[in-house]
Amino acid sequence: MGFTSRRDFLKSTGLLTAGMALTGRAKIFGASASDKVVKIGMVGTGARGTSLLATLTGVKNIEIKALCDINKNALSAATRLVEQRLDQKPDEYSGDEHAYKKLMARDDLDAVIIATPWEWHTPMAVYCMNAGKYAGVEVPSSLTIDECWELVNTSEETGVPCMMLENWSFRRDNLAVLNMIRQGLFGQIVHSHCAHSHDCIDHWFFDAATGKDRWPAKYLLDYNRDQYPTHSVGPVYSWMDIGCGDYLDSLTSTATLSAGINDYFKHKFGPDHPGAKREYAQGDIVTTTIKTKKGKTIIVNYDMQLPRPYDNRWMIQGTRGLYDECHKSVYLADHSPGYHQWEPFAPYQNAFEHKWWQQEFQGGHGGTDFLTLKTFIDAVRDQTQTPLDVYDAVLMSCLVPLSGKSIKEDSKPVKVPDFTRGKWKTREPYFAIDNRKFKLPGSAEAQVITENGMPTQAFNLGKGKLEVKLPDVSVSLVGNPSQFSGWPGIGGTPTHCLYGNDWGIDISVPRNSSGVISVYAYDFEGQRKQSVTFEDRKADKLESFSKGTWLEYPFTKADSKDGKLRLRLKNLGTGNSVLSKLKISISNDA
Repeated sequence: MGFTSRRDFLKSTGLLTAGMALTGRAKIFGASASDKVVKIGMVGTGARGTSLLATLTGVKNIEIKALCDINKNALSAATRLVEQRLDQKPDEYSGDEHAYKKLMARDDLDAVIIATPWEWHTPMAVYCMNAGKYAGVEVPSSLTIDECWELVNTSEETGVPCMMLENWSFRRDNLAVLNMIRQGLFGQIVHSHCAHSHDCIDHWFFDAATGKDRWPAKYLLDYNRDQYPTHSVGPVYSWMDIGCGDYLDSLTSTATLSAGINDYFKHKFGPDHPGAKREYAQGDIVTTTIKTKKGKTIIVNYDMQLPRPYDNRWMIQGTRGLYDECHKSVYLADHSPGYHQWEPFAPYQNAFEHKWWQQEFQGGHGGTDFLTLKTFIDAVRDQTQTPLDVYDAVLMSCLVPLSGKSIKEDSKPVKVPDFTRGKWKTREPYFAIDNRKFKLPGSAEAQVITENGMPTQAFNLGKGKLEVKLPDVSVSLVGNPSQFSGWPGIGGTPTHCLYGNDWGIDISVPRNSSGVISVYAYDFEGQRKQSVTFEDRKADKLESFSKGTWLEYPFTKADSKDGKLRLRLKNLGTGNSVLSKLKISISNDA
């Protein structure tokens, strides 16, 4: 698919109009061919490029035709990798910094992956699109507003897609959250927080052994801005439909003083090291507040030069609840069993698993890199729009220059250019659409069976809201017990429970009915002492239930004359009171 044939095709079919290829996901260049071999070139075979290349070799039906890098040692190593894994020998391009143009001029390439230092991303992606090849470019796609417009204009004018390879948009947890949002579980979305909290001073910006500058160090010396926002906002934009019904309106950014880099050098290399004495423009923490056209807000933190564990601090909040990555938890006003009580996210991730993650992937970042590259290659193969388009690329990347501008102007609000030229108002959400039907955690157990001649329903406590299917029966929790899921499963023992000090369960049943209420108590630690009381009967005292025990409470028509049954737990020692299972049986005579 060379430059001439594709451009001529677009002209002849009338498709070469501004934005045509970018407004939908329809096929624009030809018929689908799932077994067609996609021919790939790669520019940049350093650490990131080689990682992508290794992942790429696991994608089916591709051919790595050509590699380019000015570092001949890195280039040779990348060639050997392809030879070993695919039994293919790609052509090598090296020499000066413009050797990539020769690679992109080939007429036997379908797409080019660009994994070079930042300043080359836009020039290479533009040249690639003008050469008629799909461009898959690493983050950020652009460093200036002019570069953002150059990418948009070139993609619109040529009709050739450009995808920024923002892998965090494809993360397993983030796509599950996206499905939950589209199912309306959080209500109307109003606010999000995100961050790239990744201490990169001791390995990425500077050499770990010597402290010498690596290629990104110059940006810390010359600029004060959010240098790396795309991992932060990538999933947030899809969560909030940015570019598809809403758009960034303005932002304001504030930076702290720059102290962390000098401190690092003093502690690691001593106070006389040049790095300990230099003045760095980059503040340690940058906080950006974004306002959208529809009145939503987004807080974005840059945090890459102070010692800390890795974190993205994603939080998305709506009128009916929120997801918090730091807590690994959700709270859903219409579903969570405890009032204002967190519940674990893991059951929801399983229940709302995105269709793309129905299989396990190998490759960098837990398989996320593989999924990102695979969906890009699939679009190239089918000649469709990429899953993230050029507008997504520049909307994420424009935070780099705009945050710098706001900081330089004493945190003055800065308007965000409309790179879509108004198309955001009518574009429908398109990224990672998953129209399957989903069930809330625990929904699969919401079924009525017959046990001992009675309609019976069993519930796992601590795994989400109880969905009662028995006719004229309801369950409510008293005393706000909390949910827990995470005990080791040993020999079929429960991994979950509801827990609290003094709490209980109220069960509404048909008046004058009979049946059995059963609860299962299990103490993994073997340290709890508690009592369980049903109605006004004598309490059952549990002083050792590390192997689990069922308690059965038959009830009569006299017990249910008011339609209410009451079960109470009381803590008799250290720890708290726990129950893992509830079972309700109602006689057919009710």
